[in-house]
Amino acid sequence: MTMNLKCVKTWKEFPFALNFFNNPESNDPKFSNLILEWWYKVEGYKSLAPFQKEYISYWAKNSPLIENKYLSKILWLKDLRVKDESYNPYWTHKDRRSEYIVNVAIENNVDKIVCLTAWNAWYSLSRYCSRAWIDYTSLVFPWVSDDRKETLKERWQVITIDWARYNGILRPRDFQQIVAEYDQYERWKTWEKIWAVTNSFEPISINAYKELFYEIKEENPEYLIVPSWSGDILIWLWLGIKELGMKTKIIWVWPKDEHPLKYAIKYGTDEYQIDNYRENSHAEKLTTPFTAVLPILYKIFSEEWNIYTEVDNEEIIKTREILEWIGFKVENSAVPAFATFLSKEKPDIDFNSKIIIVSTGKGIEN
Repeated sequence: MTMNLKCVKTWKEFPFALNFFNNPESNDPKFSNLILEWWYKVEGYKSLAPFQKEYISYWAKNSPLIENKYLSKILWLKDLRVKDESYNPYWTHKDRRSEYIVNVAIENNVDKIVCLTAWNAWYSLSRYCSRAWIDYTSLVFPWVSDDRKETLKERWQVITIDWARYNGILRPRDFQQIVAEYDQYERWKTWEKIWAVTNSFEPISINAYKELFYEIKEENPEYLIVPSWSGDILIWLWLGIKELGMKTKIIWVWPKDEHPLKYAIKYGTDEYQIDNYRENSHAEKLTTPFTAVLPILYKIFSEEWNIYTEVDNEEIIKTREILEWIGFKVENSAVPAFATFLSKEKPDIDFNSKIIIVSTGKGIEN
């Protein structure tokens, strides 16, 4: 039976292929509008997985739901739980995705994986690829600090993108070309099958985060608070909610004025990129001028009763201090989810509502 990808705008189906993410009939080719339509069952998984056999596993799943009375009082919420993804093998929700990616790669005979990333995805993917004996390269932008680049080089290769050559939005074919050329001329290596798995361009690992919602479905939360950069985790949680036929609403929070969805909804378009973009937020891993999955995000927030909200730097800093005071370790990019309830744009939510915050991890920065 064939795995299919389905366009969320036209519902047209396409057979799964590596590095394939777009229905060109419904969006500009740089945007992703495909979701996974069919998948395999894997024993031990609460959701369904896109591979027939579990080859590599560090058990990136079943992170705990934590109650903290101090946090509930501070945020003025009666029924609050935190889904703490720092309990995953490498302290991040991205471990779920890495585990799926590596297993799909093994099944499809991939011998090279490349990802545009600057931190958590690199750390997680590099470890999983080492276990699977798959060559891996991280691509980074020139503005990533030298210290961080040196840390990245501890495992596998790191290539700084030549911004003069790629002054625009890179796509999987560009990621493939960069690593193929580098490895051929600098390492004397060639690859049979390169897979680009950069966030928002890669729909097959869709179930990695969908499984997160399966783990909390018995709680039947009214609201799920999610911080996200590209929007991948949000989309996959949304699909889990729809697949289970539940009524949970998603509240997506991001740094103020630093995500294109805000402007896409304002101007009524599912294709938007912030021009003359400057990163200012302390939650720097959530900020972006572009995300390929904007057409899917636009559908989630323009056609359904999900909520999007923003927090500013002052609110992020204040919330970070509170979390440290009560001993709750989170990475900077997870803080906005908690700051949602201390912000000037706090959603109008009943005190008694059942709420789960997804804390995406504590990150290697801690």
